[in-house]
This record gives sequence, structure tokens and C-alpha cells, in this order.
Amino acid sequence: MSFTVRNLDIYLGRSQILHDLSFSLPSRGVTGIIGANGCGKSTLLRGLAGVLPAQSGNILYEGEEVTSMSPRIRARRIALLPQSGLAPPGLTVRQLVTRGRTPWLRPFLPMTPSDQAAVEQAMRAVGLTDLSARSVDSLSGGERQRAWIALVLAQESGIVLLDEPLNFLDLPFQAELVKLLRGLRQTCRIVIILHDLTVAARLCDHVLALKSGRLVASGPPSEVLTRDLLSATFGVDFDVQDLPGTGKRVVLPESF
Repeated sequence: MSFTVRNLDIYLGRSQILHDLSFSLPSRGVTGIIGANGCGKSTLLRGLAGVLPAQSGNILYEGEEVTSMSPRIRARRIALLPQSGLAPPGLTVRQLVTRGRTPWLRPFLPMTPSDQAAVEQAMRAVGLTDLSARSVDSLSGGERQRAWIALVLAQESGIVLLDEPLNFLDLPFQAELVKLLRGLRQTCRIVIILHDLTVAARLCDHVLALKSGRLVASGPPSEVLTRDLLSATFGVDFDVQDLPGTGKRVVLPESF
């Protein structure tokens, strides 16, 4: 399944946010998007999802323009989790996660056993089975984030777009989510916005680095998460080290 961006320009109002971006996503695995606040990461993610139209250039899924797909077909292929979602008051966790099945439901017919199984599996994957009857607005910030992630998983799309999903999660659940994403990398394509560059180094198979709406670099973490490229991306100096005997990379600004 090819997913390709060619000469992409996106504006918000009169302001150009993305400038002439061109890249292809790997057919499997996790692609991280990094860059300073305001560089266009979330705009790019919304463009990939077909939520924002391109003023020029193309976003192609298997050769078809993403924005030309019907919303139903697009939702079967691409799932987007924005930074913050709003659930109607009183909606339970199970009801929220069930909404992820909407693109697959047949009109006027109840959910099938496979739909129910997808919902149960998604809640189990994020550790929310015991909270399925709780209202979403009664949950902690981290629990709500996990519920929204479960909705996206229940959607069972081939491409999953995640905008800073580690926000609000404490360390144990960050670790669980990273483990979950590693497991999903074999069956779907994940694009994730990350601020923690050490997590990006260890989780991602591919990294896109943005600065002021332009692509600074695209490639494997070993080639993108380097002192020179990170300095060009963020405008500060970085300390990048591989832990002896593990090959695991630690990335921090030198001022830390």
C-alpha cells in the first residue's frame, strides 16, 4: 500500500503552513514526525488524514487522492487521533470506543460479532476493560487519552495517525502504549507526532523532521536523529549518545 506526498502546500487562512513537502511513508512500521512547536506537524497529520485540503501538490493512497475518497472509505483506510477529543456528556468508555466501528457498520443494522470483538480487543489493549461502563468525563486525563486511543484501534484502519498520544499518560502507560505500537507496526502503518526524541529513536522505524513547514530530513532514526540534523531542526545543540552494549539511543538538548 503506497502512501505518497508530492510537492504539498497547505494554508490555514492566508498563512502558508506547509511548503513543498515530498516524501513516501514505509509500507509498514512507525513513522515519527518531529520538530519545534508551530512547525506544521499537526497540520501535516490532518492533511494526511484528508481533513485539510492541499492548495497544491498531492497526498496519494495507492495512487488515489486522499481528499477525493468518500469519508466512509477514507475512515476505513486512515484513522486520525487529534491532540484532544471531546466526548458528549455521559458517554461511556464502551460507547466511545464503539464509535470507532462507524465506518464498518451497515445502515440500520446492529453491530456484528466481529465489530464487538474489535471493541473488546481495543479496550483490552489499552487496559480499560474494567472501566468500560464509566462515563468518559469521569476519567482522569490519562484514562481519557487511553479511551480515545482505543477508539482509533477499534477502527482497524491500515494507517493510524496519532497527534502526541503520550500526552497525559504517566510513565507505566507510556511504556504500555509504546509496547502496543511496536506490536502494531507489523500489521499497519503508524504516523505519530512525538516530542520525546529518545522515544522517537527507540520506537520509530522512520522519522520526518520539520522546521517552519519544510522538510529538513526523512529517513531512519540513525540518520535523522543526529547532532547536526537536530540542531538544524530545533535551533539548539543536542547531546546524542548510544548506550554501550545496547544500541539504544538517548537524545537530549545539551543544556539539560
